Amino acid sequence: MIIKTDGYELEISLGTDVYVGSRKRGQAFKKWSEIDNNVKIGLERIAKEAESLVKYSEELLFTETNS
Repeated sequence: MIIKTDGYELEISLGTDVYVGSRKRGQAFKKWSEIDNNVKIGLERIAKEAESLVKYSEELLFTETNS
């Protein structure tokens, strides 16, 4: 899963690794095995919420296209 916004990037490969980048703080790469369990729970939640947002945007755009 990849999320990009103005100034930020997040790539989460659940069970494998995580990358985050920002203009202010630079970049961080972490192996999933190095991440604290509480952080993993937060990252899993972000991944689920991102999927929901993508599905919602799909509904919006396909509905608009089919109108």
